[in-house]
Amino acid sequence: MYIKKLVILILISLALLASGCEEKMSAEEIVAKMQEKEASLEDYSGTIHTTTYVNGGKDLEDEIQIMYKKPDLMKTFGVEEGKEFESVSDGEFVWSYSAETNTVTKMELPEEPLLTEKDFVSIIGNFVNESEVSMLGVEEVDGRSAYVLEARPKVKENGSELASRTKIWIDRETWMVLKSSIYNNKGNLITEVEIRDLKINTGIPDSEFKFEIPEGAKVETLDMDEELKVPDNLSLEEARQQASFEILVPEYMPDGYMLNSTMISEEGDRAAEGQGSETVILSYQKGAENFDVIETVYENKSKENSFMEGAEKISINGKEGKYLNEFGDTKMLQWELGGVEINLIGSLEKTEMLKIAESFKEPSTEVDILDEESLKEPFTEFYILGPDGTAENYPTDYVLGENGTVIVGITNHEQKPVNYTMEVKLEDTLLPISADWKNIRIEDNETLEKAVTITPPFVGTHMMLAFSLYKEDEKDILEGGICMPYRDLHLLINVSQNLSKNVSTPLRR
Repeated sequence: MYIKKLVILILISLALLASGCEEKMSAEEIVAKMQEKEASLEDYSGTIHTTTYVNGGKDLEDEIQIMYKKPDLMKTFGVEEGKEFESVSDGEFVWSYSAETNTVTKMELPEEPLLTEKDFVSIIGNFVNESEVSMLGVEEVDGRSAYVLEARPKVKENGSELASRTKIWIDRETWMVLKSSIYNNKGNLITEVEIRDLKINTGIPDSEFKFEIPEGAKVETLDMDEELKVPDNLSLEEARQQASFEILVPEYMPDGYMLNSTMISEEGDRAAEGQGSETVILSYQKGAENFDVIETVYENKSKENSFMEGAEKISINGKEGKYLNEFGDTKMLQWELGGVEINLIGSLEKTEMLKIAESFKEPSTEVDILDEESLKEPFTEFYILGPDGTAENYPTDYVLGENGTVIVGITNHEQKPVNYTMEVKLEDTLLPISADWKNIRIEDNETLEKAVTITPPFVGTHMMLAFSLYKEDEKDILEGGICMPYRDLHLLINVSQNLSKNVSTPLRR
């Protein structure tokens, strides 16, 4: 979420600053100017302070520490939405740690950036064209001189105007966003983001961006393509076959609207324990207009959504609902029916939204609290323990000719029996291990824990000892015949020469 905030602020700052100039610049010129300013920036650090407001009062405050160094090193850590996290980009992988679940996720960075210069030109151009921007003056933010600008969306084609506005403070030296305040259509402040203690070009060392896996943490390797993949667009019939609960549909539909798409998303195996959920999104469309029906069931809904705390209470067929109209033309109606939380979101009039809501019928059976296993996507736990069976005391210092032992664990949550294969490499050298690891069959929800003996064949320091797990029926073959492991784990080890024996010493090749 903090990444989204940064990207949005950077794009808005470019658009607003250029639009506020006496001589308006094109999107291409804005990008060129930004690149010119960015060329002198080697590194920066600071604290991103975010405050959200509900009904004019503070609802939530987050502070995120950030460090960045060219070309692609970044570190963020702090508390967001009440949860501790840490994320490090070391130029090759993005490592993220959740203290709540004691889980590390590892994701390889793409070779090409997700947003190209052409994308930035297009986004900035659209924003400039759709906003009325004015310069309010110059102020100081945390000791730095900044331009103050205000943006209001232009009047829409149908004549209605979004009354929301954005104020933004832009550093005169670097063009970086120092502060941003966003107001709703009633003039109430809803979000404020400020960068504090900004320090530029201080020579941040590369060592700051080395991620250390916390003791006992579970490590999961993610595929960026899969993480960014948009859920499949399904027919209503297909969605009903896949969803774990009965999908509800309205019997009343405003003239001209038709069901356009149905999607299912799950928050399961990477959610905190007991906090999983499954969501179905029904999108209805009439020309350029649309509204969404979002139905969610929770494994354990522990508290109400603070976002709706200030909403108007309203009756829907005798049940309590909440209606919110704080964001321009977009309104929200929320209620619960048979254990399913329903959110109706769109620009329809309040009376139409109520007609739609009241046309929903109770499900044929009450939805039970969602079973944890039904939420989880298939996955495999792959972990290493020390020789005493705990997540510590791993043998990391070896003597050449001698061996050490670790315990490797595999738990199958693939919802079917799976055949696995494991390999162990020291740097790029394949190490001999028991033939039992060449064909491991594990039934669903069963665990295998077994000792593996490691005998390093050469000396060296800070060498990568890699454990790679493959699913026999799903090997990903890359160019050159290289297989990508399904799961992988690493230890850094040192191997010293056995000084008690008068033999030649194999060296790392």
